[in-house]
Amino acid sequence: MGVHGLTTYLHERRTALAHTISFPKQHDHQPPKSTTIVIDGWSFIFELVSWAGLPYIYGGEYEAFSRLVVEVVVAWKSVGLDVCFVFDGAYPTPKFPTLVSRATQTTIQVGLLFFRTSAQARSTPRFLRENSLLPPLTYTVCVQTLLDLISSSAARDEPRWLEVHFADEEGDPYAVALAARLGAYVVGRDSDFVVLNAEGYQGYIPLDEMVWIAESTSAAASDAGSVLSSTDGDDDLDPSGFKTVRKPKARKREAESSLVGRGIIPPTTSDTALSLVCNVYSPASLATNLQIPVSLLPLLGALVGNDFTGSSDDAVPTASLARPSTRPRHMQYMFFERQLTHAQRIARVASTLRSLLGPVSAADSPAIQKRKRKRQISSVMELIDAAVNALLLRAPDTTAPGELEAVVERIVEATLQYAIPRADVVFADTTAGPLWQRPGVCPLHGSDACRLEGFLSPPRRPGASADDRSPDDEQPEQHYVRPNLDRSRVGELYMTAYRRGELSPPRAGRFEYRGSVAASRARGPRQGERIGLPGPPEEETEVDDDAVDSEDELVDVVEENSDEEDPLSPLRDALERLDHPSDIPNVKPPSSLTQQARPRSKVITEYVRRGTRLAPEEVTVPFFHDLLAEFTIAAPPSEHEPGTSLPIQLWPEELRHTFLLRALGADTPGIRNLHGGRLTAVLAVRWVVQRMHARALENPSQKEKQIERWTREEVRAFLAAFAWPFTGDVNGKSKATLPPSEEEETSESTSEPTPVPIEERNIQLVTQVSLAGDAIEQFAQLLLLGELAPNPMRYFSGLRFHTALTSPPSAQTREVDILNTTLEDLDEALTTKPTKVKKKRKGGDAVAPTPQKGQRRGPAQSGNMYDVLAAMGA
Repeated sequence: MGVHGLTTYLHERRTALAHTISFPKQHDHQPPKSTTIVIDGWSFIFELVSWAGLPYIYGGEYEAFSRLVVEVVVAWKSVGLDVCFVFDGAYPTPKFPTLVSRATQTTIQVGLLFFRTSAQARSTPRFLRENSLLPPLTYTVCVQTLLDLISSSAARDEPRWLEVHFADEEGDPYAVALAARLGAYVVGRDSDFVVLNAEGYQGYIPLDEMVWIAESTSAAASDAGSVLSSTDGDDDLDPSGFKTVRKPKARKREAESSLVGRGIIPPTTSDTALSLVCNVYSPASLATNLQIPVSLLPLLGALVGNDFTGSSDDAVPTASLARPSTRPRHMQYMFFERQLTHAQRIARVASTLRSLLGPVSAADSPAIQKRKRKRQISSVMELIDAAVNALLLRAPDTTAPGELEAVVERIVEATLQYAIPRADVVFADTTAGPLWQRPGVCPLHGSDACRLEGFLSPPRRPGASADDRSPDDEQPEQHYVRPNLDRSRVGELYMTAYRRGELSPPRAGRFEYRGSVAASRARGPRQGERIGLPGPPEEETEVDDDAVDSEDELVDVVEENSDEEDPLSPLRDALERLDHPSDIPNVKPPSSLTQQARPRSKVITEYVRRGTRLAPEEVTVPFFHDLLAEFTIAAPPSEHEPGTSLPIQLWPEELRHTFLLRALGADTPGIRNLHGGRLTAVLAVRWVVQRMHARALENPSQKEKQIERWTREEVRAFLAAFAWPFTGDVNGKSKATLPPSEEEETSESTSEPTPVPIEERNIQLVTQVSLAGDAIEQFAQLLLLGELAPNPMRYFSGLRFHTALTSPPSAQTREVDILNTTLEDLDEALTTKPTKVKKKRKGGDAVAPTPQKGQRRGPAQSGNMYDVLAAMGA
C-alpha cells in the first residue's frame, strides 16, 4: 500500500528520517498527559490479525479478535493516548485496478491453493502461516467492538477518549486532515501518510515501529537475574536435603518473556508499568532528505508508483482501458530499468525533479543544462509533462499515439488523490460532543465541500421552486424543480447513520466483489446510496392500449457462463428492489392515455469472480412494485408528495420490521420476538437452509444439490458456536453499556476447544452462513434497522463451530429453545446425515467354511514356523 518502495526507503534511513517519542504511564496514579493519535482502521486490523495468531481456517475467531481490539485500545488509553479511528469510505474509481489486482493475488489465489492442496499438507502450521487469509467479517467485528466500547465509556461517564470516523471516500487524506485539525499523529501501515501533509499534522507513526516497554514493579522480577534471590528459598529442598540448581539465565529469560508484548498487543502482566515507544516520520524530514519541496512529494509518489497508477496487468473498470489494443503499458517499465531497486527509483525521480526546478549550474550535465535552458517550468502541468519526458527510458517518438498523453493523465489523477481541501469548519464549542456524533455536520468540511453530502443528497437546482426565483431571473417557470422533501429526509437519515457507524461504508458504495456462485456468495446492495434517492430521468413514449408495461418485462439477472444458480440471489434481488421505493403509484393511470412515463431501470457494476479473475458485470436493478405485491404490504402514502408512496426508510419501524421478516421468509411469532444478534443469526441460518432446500428441489436429479442441504445437527452446531453475553433477556438484545471487564465477568465461561480436522463441507457451511448474515445486516442497515438486527459475529468462534460439527449430537444441549424457533416450519427443508451401511453377503446368513483336508481344527498353537509346517503335515 502507498508509494511503491517508500516503506523500505524509510526503514533503511530510519536514523536520518525518524525521531523517537515515548508515551509513559504515570507511576503516581495521575492521569498521563493526553496526546491524540489518528488510527488508520484497515492498517490496525491487518496488524492486529498478523500478531494475534488466531486460526483463520475455521472461518474466523471473531470473539477472541474482539477481545484483542479492546485490550489494545484500552492499553493505548492507559499511556495517555486519545484515539480516533478512521475507516475508508467509497473508494475512488482510479483505485479500482489496484483493488482488483490485490483481491486476485490474495483471496482468490490463496483460496485456490488451499483447495488444491491435500488435506494433510494444508493442515500444517507452516502452510496456514504462509497462506493466511483475512476472515471476511473482521472489519464488521472491529467496528462494532469499537462502537460498543464508546457506548460503555459513555455509560461510565468517562471523558471522551475514543472516536470512530468514516471517511467520505479514501481514508488516508481524511485521516491526515483530521490529524491536522486535532494536532495529532497518524498511525498506520501506509507510506502515503508521509507524503500527505497539512498544517498542524504532527507526523506518521508506523504500526510495526510501536514497541511496548514494561517495567516490572515487583521485587521478584527485578531480582530474577540473581542466583540468591528471594525465590531460592528452602521450599526448593527435596526430601534428601538436596537443592535443585536453577540456571539464572533461564529464570531471567522466563521473567523477561512476560514483559514483552506481541507487536501492538501489550504485555499481559498486571504488576508492570507500561510505556509505548514510537518512531515518527514527517513529510518535512522526507522532503529534506530528498532535497525537494514538500509540495512535490505527491508528484514524486505518483511518478514512483502508488495505488492509483495501476498497471497493465490490472483489470480496469472502463471498457476502453479493458481492450488490449488501448491498454497502457506498465509505467514502471517505461520509467525505470528492471534491475533498479525501489530506493534507487525514488532517488532517480527526486533527482529528476531537482534538475527540472533548480537553476542552471556548471555542475549539471550538458543534457540537463540544455533541458533547463530550453524549457522553463511555470506551472504544475508543465512540470508533470517535463518529468514524464525526462523519466522515459526511450525517446517519446517511440511511444504509441496517445500513449504519452494517457500516462500524463494517469500521473495527474494519481497526484490529485493526495490533495487535502482546506478545512473551513471551525468548532469553537468542544462540549457539544465529539465531531462524528454531530448530526448533519461534516467533521472537516462545510456542506458545500463535503463529498458525502453531495453523494447521499438528492440533486436539486439552484432555484428549488418558482417562489424562490429572483424577480430579475428570466428563466421559464417550468425549469424550476420543487425539492422532494421525502427523499431529502432519507438522505439526511442516511448521512447521520453513516456518521454514527449505523450505515457502514460497504453499504455506501465501497468497492467489493462477489465470489462464484458455488461459494454461495450473496450479491448485496453494493450501490446502497441510491436507495430512496432520485432515479434517472423518466422517458415519455407513446404506447398503445394493448402495450405491456416495461416493469412486467423485467427478468432476473443471472451470472454469465455459470452452471449453477446463486443460492442467495433472491435475497440479492430483494435488497436491490429497495432502489425504487417511491415508484409505486396509488392510482393506476387510464389505459387511454397516449403519453405515460416509463421509469428507467438503474444499472450498477459489480465485480464478480470468473474462475481465477475478477470481471466487471452490469446488473439491472429490479423495481420495488413486485416485492410489495409478493409480501402483501401496502406502502403508506406520502404527505409531501401526493400520488406517491412514502419511501420505505420513512415507514414506521414495525412495518419495516415486517418487511424485513417477510422478505427473508421468517415472519413467525417466535422470530418476531427476537432482537439483537440472535435475530440476525437465526435469520441467516434459516435463509441458508431455505435456499439449499430450494436448490435441491429445482435440481432433483443432481446428487450434489441434495448433499448441500443442511441437517438439524448442523443448525444446532451453528447456534452453539456463539458465546452470547448474559443480559437477562432471552431475546438477545445487545448490551453495549457494560464495560469490558463486566462483559467478561458476565459472559458464559467456555473452555477453549482443541483443534479439529479441517473438512471442506464444514468450511462451506461457515462460509454460507457468514455471508448470509452479512447480507442480512446490509438489509437491516438500509432499512434503518441496524440496532434491531446487528451482526452477531462478534460472539462467534469458527473453531467452536467446527468442534460442534464433529462432536456427538448428544453433547450439544445448548440453545434448545432458539433452535426450535429457528427451524419452525422448516422440517421438510432439512436432511439427515448419511450413515454408512455395511453390505451383506448374498445368500442369507454367512456359513462357516468347512475345514479342508489336512487343516488343523481349533485355535492355532504358538510356536515357530517349523511347528506350523509340522502341524500341516500331520
